[in-house]
Amino acid sequence: MRLSKRSEYGLRAAVQLAASYKEGYLQTRELSRRENLPNKFLESILRSMKSAGLLVSKVGASGGYRLAESPEQISLGALLRSLEGQLVNPELLDRPHDPANTEAGAFALHLLALRVEGAIRTVIDSLTLAELLDESRKARGDAHTMFYI
Repeated sequence: MRLSKRSEYGLRAAVQLAASYKEGYLQTRELSRRENLPNKFLESILRSMKSAGLLVSKVGASGGYRLAESPEQISLGALLRSLEGQLVNPELLDRPHDPANTEAGAFALHLLALRVEGAIRTVIDSLTLAELLDESRKARGDAHTMFYI
């Protein structure tokens, strides 16, 4: 699976927003600084995430963006689909579905693409922003690791 820069930056911003969820809104400028992302491109990404219902925004000095729901309720699948659409090459998924009228190799690629897409969907739909943030913190040895009881 290859993520576009749009999805990569969106995921990085979402992880920052998850880390700051209880603190409130983060301005685009601050998100851009924390992750070293281009500000204008990030603005476009955040607007898309807002349109998908993943973020809410507030105008003003204390404004910015925040997650629309808690990080425990937002799956990576919802996030990535809002930014990317299909995560597997659509040309492979759109191949003819009739094995009798399709070359064996082309049909095999179609079946492989369906399996890969299913596996990716299973993983990203079962992983939340909170889990990803927690795993990231543990791997980095951060002191702010979330613990659940």
